[in-house]
Amino acid sequence: YTRHPYCLPIIGYEENFKRLDRTALLAFFKEQYTPEKIVLAVVGDIDSEALQEEIKDLFGKIPRGENMSQVLPIEPIQIAEKQMEETQDIEGAYLNIAFHSTGLLDHDLYALDLLAFILGQSEGSILNKELRLKKELVLSISSYNYTPKHPGLFIISSALKEENVQNAIDEVMKQLDLLKHQNVSEEDLIRAKNNFLADFIYQKETISSQANDLAIGELLTGNPNFFEVYIANINSVTIANIQRVANKYLIRDNMTVTVLSASGNSLKLAPESVRTKTNRQIEKFTLPNNLTVLLSQNKSLPIISISLLLKGGVRAETEGTNGISRLTSLMLMNGTDLMTRQQITEFYESKGMILSSYSANNSLGITAKCLKEHIEPALKLMSEVSTRSTFPDNELEREKNETRALIDMQDNDIVSHGHRLLKKELFKTHPYRFQTIGTHKSIDPIERSEIAKFYKNLLKTGNMTLGICGDFELDQVKALIEKYFSNIPSGDVEGSSLEKESAIEVKRDLLVNTNKEQTLVLLGFPSIDIYSKDRYALEVIIDLLSGQSGILFKNIRGKKGLAYATGAFEVLGLDPGYIVLYTLTAKENIDKVKKTIDKEVGNLIKKGVTEVDLNRSKNHLKAMRHMSLETNSAFIFMASLDELYGLGYANYKDYEKNIDRLSTKDIKRAAKEFLTLDKCAIVVLEGQ
Repeated sequence: YTRHPYCLPIIGYEENFKRLDRTALLAFFKEQYTPEKIVLAVVGDIDSEALQEEIKDLFGKIPRGENMSQVLPIEPIQIAEKQMEETQDIEGAYLNIAFHSTGLLDHDLYALDLLAFILGQSEGSILNKELRLKKELVLSISSYNYTPKHPGLFIISSALKEENVQNAIDEVMKQLDLLKHQNVSEEDLIRAKNNFLADFIYQKETISSQANDLAIGELLTGNPNFFEVYIANINSVTIANIQRVANKYLIRDNMTVTVLSASGNSLKLAPESVRTKTNRQIEKFTLPNNLTVLLSQNKSLPIISISLLLKGGVRAETEGTNGISRLTSLMLMNGTDLMTRQQITEFYESKGMILSSYSANNSLGITAKCLKEHIEPALKLMSEVSTRSTFPDNELEREKNETRALIDMQDNDIVSHGHRLLKKELFKTHPYRFQTIGTHKSIDPIERSEIAKFYKNLLKTGNMTLGICGDFELDQVKALIEKYFSNIPSGDVEGSSLEKESAIEVKRDLLVNTNKEQTLVLLGFPSIDIYSKDRYALEVIIDLLSGQSGILFKNIRGKKGLAYATGAFEVLGLDPGYIVLYTLTAKENIDKVKKTIDKEVGNLIKKGVTEVDLNRSKNHLKAMRHMSLETNSAFIFMASLDELYGLGYANYKDYEKNIDRLSTKDIKRAAKEFLTLDKCAIVVLEGQ
């Protein structure tokens, strides 16, 4: 609670207690303990008429209060999960998971009370069986639905070993999710009702509890017989009611987790626990036609992301076919033997799907995002566009016209222009020298039959990976995948190996005059492929050189004011890629910028990096990594690419470990090996 008085401890606060005197206590008593706020209930062997007269005599003379209704603040809806942990000198740990629930007058009360019993109020309850008896994650666990007059809390409470806290939370959420999606049997529901009602009635055996029920019923609900109504409503709860309230209330955005432990660290996101949280589980299986499939469940939102990826891209092109991979990926969306381009668009837009294709240096493919209820139409559509595309001639000409316009416009941006020229200086024979959009010379002669042949060669199960991540049931999705993707031909692509690019032996310089206002200085260094153990050291080096806290920014722009923008990036692939240092400056600063870059790169090679800067870079990279994998689509796309490229779908799990183990010596060695100033390519686009 953040606003409602239920957030206050009944015992109060020490500073208020110290200020309290007799005068304040009397004033409170006279204001609150007045007849209109009092209910008196008497149960037992009594003479009702005589007792009423005695009550009137004893209580009838107490003066009424001011009849003022108390207005309490309404607790705002909780919109995100909250966590809190405190330290205390104890053995083990205590865990509470709470969800905002109902008040005593809400009709959902009955289903929630019964749900609490099913989950954790008996030896045979779900949480006791799964977490205590089967998995031995907790020493004790229970659940209850606390419902005062105003909305209360549904609470799951546990005592356990501190090292089991996070696993216990995960398992509780798993069991809640199963309860939401799998029916409680009628037999289980009847058993729960019988036990719940028996326990409830046993508590009413004494006359004091009966009097209490009458008084509480009248005071809080206006009906002294409320608990008779309560029992009737408990009996009317159905399985559908149970699942409805579970889905309505027991969700992460409505959840608060509190822990009391000796260390105070069981909930903190230390590097290891961050890794655990990020490491979503992936199941890999293979269809009979040898198509590799990756499945990762994430039920936080009813969304599913799909990636169907093939090795290809620029790397599969020649000078004469440059741009064909991108054209092929675009044409996949332009019509099948069953649907036109417009029908495809209308179909996925009508269901709120996002469907797109892509082509890059090393791969091409189709990606989709849909709501969970549309998983079958999404998979069916992806199967159709990937296996039954007809590459219509009229659509091909339209795509070629749009591509020609993009080719004409590609140098409008000075950085894009410089990058294009730098690739040609770095690569003299390898396809990485090409632009994905191709050239007029290579695009113009491409015909439909050539695209169909190019794609047919790539469409082999040994050259593909299908990845799916989101809120789905494993068995259902496996059946759908087999239904819609078993017709893809098996085998591998022929002729996918390329000759290695020759090393740069002498510095390559290119100066180009432009009509741009700014001047661009680019330094390119031959680099490594994605399989190299040095890729993580290079990531740190790029990070050290980039950004507003980076070496280049601080010394070129910050201290000397020589640049509008400066930084670094790298492009890695299945074959060795490249590193780029760039600076946007003024024409008169070209030589100063070059000298400053030479000096700073030289310092990095000679002096290396401090432990402080290295740790800062490591933390930044790890944080950016987590952020980049937050969505289902980003996560499954990356895992599918890693599997496609031979790194393995679980490669992402080792990222932090590979970053953390880097030393200052590793950074210095990698800088010396790859930032070779006498064997690089320099492109200068000289502005006006």
